[in-house]
Amino acid sequence: MSSAIQIIIIDDHQILIDGVVELLTNRSDCHIVGTASESVRAIDLVKNHRVDLAICDINMPGVKGTELIPELKKCSPLLKVIALSMHEEKHIIKEVLKNGADGYVLKKSTHLELLDAIERVCAGETFVSEAITQMLIDEIKNPTPIDHLSEREIQIIKLIAQEKTNRQIGDELCISEKTVETHKRNIFRKTNSNSAVGLTKFAIEHNLT
Repeated sequence: MSSAIQIIIIDDHQILIDGVVELLTNRSDCHIVGTASESVRAIDLVKNHRVDLAICDINMPGVKGTELIPELKKCSPLLKVIALSMHEEKHIIKEVLKNGADGYVLKKSTHLELLDAIERVCAGETFVSEAITQMLIDEIKNPTPIDHLSEREIQIIKLIAQEKTNRQIGDELCISEKTVETHKRNIFRKTNSNSAVGLTKFAIEHNLT
């Protein structure tokens, strides 16, 4: 048993947990340490058991997966994490990987792709679903307006869509109002917008809200 990959599954949908458990239960190279439907349970499992890999939904109640992943790795720095998600938006994928995920697998993926992700992530590779790889290739060949935005600019667009003032945006991002204004000018230019209403429309069209 010690040579098997010690795995926990984190998701708030029991039907998905059951499906992954069924997929892995009879494999000699995998052992399910436990499952969790909320973050406190997940952290407890990592703290109190040997866990090599966490398969983690990024839409958990009470805490986003992007926040949970670094918390899990803080408890166990050698832990590998595969994010399991229905989201295909590039900015979400980038945020999840930046926050420590070693793999990103779409929930619509096949069982074989998940098994491939487990093997490759545990071997030290970074894995993303084939559909995501193709999307990133398409992005390089056919960039869209959102591809020209920095992560900071995307953060500001999201806050503008929430009707935050420049001061509120500055306070939340720990930058000055003057810096916010500079970012906004660049955002208006890159998105061909000239008002907060236009940026809000842009945010909705590109799933940034």
